[in-house]
Amino acid sequence: MSNIINLNTWNEVEYYIDNSYLHIPPSYFERAVMDRRYPRDAFSKGQLASKSWLLEELNNIKDLPEDMTVVILGCWIGAIVEPLLISTLPIERIYGLDIDAQSIELAEKFNQKHVANSWKFKGVVADASILDCNHMEFETGGELIKVSPECIINTSCEHMGTEWFESAGSDQLIVMQTNNSPDFEGHINPVADLKEMETLYPLRKSMYSGQLKTPSYTRFMQIGYK
Repeated sequence: MSNIINLNTWNEVEYYIDNSYLHIPPSYFERAVMDRRYPRDAFSKGQLASKSWLLEELNNIKDLPEDMTVVILGCWIGAIVEPLLISTLPIERIYGLDIDAQSIELAEKFNQKHVANSWKFKGVVADASILDCNHMEFETGGELIKVSPECIINTSCEHMGTEWFESAGSDQLIVMQTNNSPDFEGHINPVADLKEMETLYPLRKSMYSGQLKTPSYTRFMQIGYK
């Protein structure tokens, strides 16, 4: 399935967000506004539209694995964690991985109620490029965790190489986003278009492939199995 969403003005982006799957309580944004340590870019219109799009299309996938353990690669401050956990998706636990320790500290603070709830969310300082994504092993909270997640989410593909994808297993649902903008800091691996993304990250079973155009950049997303 392929889809193209064109949002040519920021008013159109706002309308898309307001009418999307991103139904979250006001306290979500209150935390972001009240604590200036959270980067404003994490809650930009472009970021919220991208996360809304992901939630909508993931909810449209039929026969998702039950009680999924989800790993988010490049989770930054974990802004997508709460929308995922309060959705109807069959998620048991989310591990958020990022190479930056400060980002993980902020992710755990932002999602502290989910950390406190038997680790429904737990942050992990780890380098996705050297992990075996099919059979993950990492330390967090003083514990050694070994897990083969049913679902891997990476909305930061432009920030890293393809090693994580190459190590993923054929039975893991992969949800990934990238974009076509090389101008932002840290964008070491953008793509020109959806076709290039599909070539760079080939899927054996594609369940969704599409693009979302904003006034600043175009975002691309694939969902499926290697």
